[in-house]
Amino acid sequence: MDYEHYCRFISAINEQLQAIADMTAAQALTGRADASNPGFVNAMNAHQRLTELSAKLTAQMLTPQD
Repeated sequence: MDYEHYCRFISAINEQLQAIADMTAAQALTGRADASNPGFVNAMNAHQRLTELSAKLTAQMLTPQD
């Protein structure tokens, strides 16, 4: 993956993470940001997957290519 592709992927991930942050903030303000709310649980699972993917992509970009 070249730097341009990496930047596009990371930007898309960051946009999704921001959407999750906005949604969970709204849930917190209404007292629904807890494990009994399936939407919250799904959002937290998506957040974890996206942050793991971001870390993996970044590690790949930092690894010297032959």
